[in-house]
Order: sequence, then C-alpha cells, then structure tokens
Amino acid sequence: MSERGTMAERDSRIAGTFVPGSQAALDALMSELCGSVAALRDALPGDPVAVVSPHAGYAYSGKLAAAAWSTTARLSPQRIAILSPAHHAFFDGIAVPTGHDAIRLLDRRHRIDTRAVQALIRSGLAYGHDLAFESEHGIDTQLPFARHFHPRVPVVPIVTGRGPTAQVARLIDRLDRMDGQTLFVLSSDLSHFYAQSKATSVDGQAARFLETTQPSLITPIHACGAQALSGWLQSRAGRAARALRLGMHTSYNTTNDAARVVGYGAWALFAPETDILDAASRQTLLTVARQALVSRLNKGLAPVVDAATFAVPLRTYAATFVTLEQAGVLRGCVGSMVPHLSMVEDVAKNAVRAGFDDPRFPPISVTDLRALSISVSVLTQPVALDVADEDALAAALVPGKSGAILMNGSQRGLFLPSVWSSLPDPADFVAGLERKAGLAGRPWDETMQVQVFRAEAFSEAAAVSEVA
Repeated sequence: MSERGTMAERDSRIAGTFVPGSQAALDALMSELCGSVAALRDALPGDPVAVVSPHAGYAYSGKLAAAAWSTTARLSPQRIAILSPAHHAFFDGIAVPTGHDAIRLLDRRHRIDTRAVQALIRSGLAYGHDLAFESEHGIDTQLPFARHFHPRVPVVPIVTGRGPTAQVARLIDRLDRMDGQTLFVLSSDLSHFYAQSKATSVDGQAARFLETTQPSLITPIHACGAQALSGWLQSRAGRAARALRLGMHTSYNTTNDAARVVGYGAWALFAPETDILDAASRQTLLTVARQALVSRLNKGLAPVVDAATFAVPLRTYAATFVTLEQAGVLRGCVGSMVPHLSMVEDVAKNAVRAGFDDPRFPPISVTDLRALSISVSVLTQPVALDVADEDALAAALVPGKSGAILMNGSQRGLFLPSVWSSLPDPADFVAGLERKAGLAGRPWDETMQVQVFRAEAFSEAAAVSEVA
C-alpha cells in the first residue's frame, strides 16, 4: 500500500443489516439519531479524549452511539482511532489494515490515516492483517458517526486479537504521542445473551469497573471490547481519565424479549483537568445534599437514594466531598477517597456525614441549616506520585489545582484543592497535610505514600449565579 498512491478501497458489508441499505435512508437515520442528542453535546462543559461507543445494529444501540460521538463534536482531531474486538477472525496480537487505505460504506468513502498505521507497524505494536477487517462491524458501524461529526478526519482502524492488554495500552500511548490529537473510540457492546435481570447486573459491574478504573476486572463476560477498555485504563492517556456515563440499556428495549439480551452502554472519557458536569447536574447534586440534611434533621435517618431515578450521568461512580460553611467559616467537610457509590448517592451520604459526623464540629441544627452554604467536590481518580521527601512533593504539586492524599500505614490525610486558598505556599500546604495525617515531624522513607488528584468543585452561591 502506498501512502500517496491510488486509493485502494475495502467494501463494508454492514449495509442492510447493521445500518440501512441505502445512503438516503442512512443519512436520514443519522440526522435523527444525532439530532436527538444535540442537547447533550451543547450542555457538557468540556470535551472528551475518548468515548465508549456500542457497535450493534442502529435499531438496538444507535442512540447510545450517537450520544457518545456527540460529545466529541467540538473537537478537531488529527485522526480517529477506532479500537474493536475481533468478531470473525481469530489471531494473536493487534491488527491494522495494509491492503486498503479507504473503506467504502454505501456511497461514502472513509479515508484511513495510513501514516499512523505504518507508524504502529514500525513500532512493533501492530501488524497488517486485512482479513481481520473484512466483516468487522465493530469498526464499520462507527464510520457514519465519524463522518457526521468529523467529515474530513481520517480513521485508524484497529482490531484486537488474543494478547496482553498491556500491548493495547502501549499502542494507545503511541497514538497519543503522535502529532495532533488522536480521538479514541473504544467500540464495544456489554454482556451477551443473558436474561435481562442477569444482563443488567453484569452490565452494572462493567460500568463500575470502568468508572472506578479497575482494568483487571473487566473481562469478555462484561464487554466484548474488554481488551480496548482495559488497555485504555492501563495506558498513560487513560489511567486518570474521568468517565461520565451517558446511557445504558439492553436489546430488550427494542425486542421486548427478556430471555436472551445484549447489553449496550456509552461513556465519554475526559482528561483529569476537564470539568464534566453541566449546570443542571451540578444544581441537582447541591439540591440532593441539602435535601439529605433536611431529611436527617426531620426523620433522624439518612435518606435512601435511588440512583436509578436520577439522570444517567449522576449514576456514574465517583468519589465526592461535601463541604459546609457558615458565614464563610468551615462547619463540616466529609468525603470519599475512592469511588464506591454513584455520584448522587455519594453526595447524599457525605452531606449527612459532614453535617452530623464530622468529629471537629457538633451536629447541625435546623437553625444552622438555614445559614449553611453547601459545596460539592467531585474528585478525579487519585494517581500515585513517587516523591522522596516534602520538598519534592511541594515541587510536584500545582498550586490551586492539585489535591493530595498522604498515607503511612493506617495514618492518612487528604487536602482538597480548595485548601490552597488558605495555604497558598506549597511548603505550607505539604506541612499542613502532614499534620492532618498525624505524620508531622516523621522522617520520610519508603513507607510514605502520596497520591494526587484534581477536583471539580461548585457551590450553592455559584450555582444560583449560574442559573440566574
């Protein structure tokens, strides 16, 4: 294959099965699907670096695929890397196309980034294996969305065979280092051929493992694209990425057959410094925090939150902190160091704990509640930081941005990024963190562990201003 020679095409075989059989019908369906998720695209404050998109027939998962792709609409990537599992070919390693440099689906030609393909081959991370692409719907179902949202951007088709997910992670990082932005599309459905109740449970596990960054727990039982999902979470590009759930359902929604279903889900994956919650989601979380305090005061019990009744993004697993202030003075602050509940459940739980279980303060009263201002912080995944001493830690932190966790055995302390407002000097920030962990004055050695994170923080006052 020549990078500058005559275009060699592969004809896609999905027309009439996974997608409509005519170009006019496909164009009309794409307009319908993508138009239905325009509000999602416009509401998100940031842009993702990767998405998880299902690859079933559009009648089953087209709306979810449209939701995933719509979050990328503002991006201007240099290339789009589509990673699919092998559904029809069986091979070892990772395959890229070498016998064609374009894919034709109905009347549309989709160009391949042959330079990126050759770079992957030269790196030894992938090899040419055209048979893997002949009937691969995991690649081809994504092409109409690529053209709709990024009409002039070439794709890098990648099919994963048998092999270690670490190789997939290295391939992702190789693409991420190339000139210009690479948008990653992780093409995957979820569970296959369980009864509806079992599928819902297994798909829920897949969501939790993805959203809490547990790559070793994602298996082909959870997702046919397990290698791509796990590889993304293991890569440098993806290990601290923030996941936002966009939607989940099964084929039951289309067939009404609960006996044997396939699960589907869509996620947007953001860089850790990117805000991911729209104004409505932020306002909902603040309202939930206040209502949880009201419920605890009125009934003496923390409320039971049914996450399924809230918007899908708020069902994303995330670690949160809730901070209470009275006349600008701290009145309580409690949170989770690691994600273990949905975002909305975690906020409700931590609001009650901040109001009634923070050992530094007495429980709040009805009078206190009227004067309280509530802030919520949604944490990114903490990442281990290898530092030798306090000075190295102070140098590694980004004032105003970094949160930090200091641990030694059972002793630990956490500072949110908001602490920089009272401790703006990095040395003072680190000293305060040591005091909070009960480790002040203790010599640093290999038992000291540090993790850093970012936080998306918002408060009632800011929310009111935003809405107004």
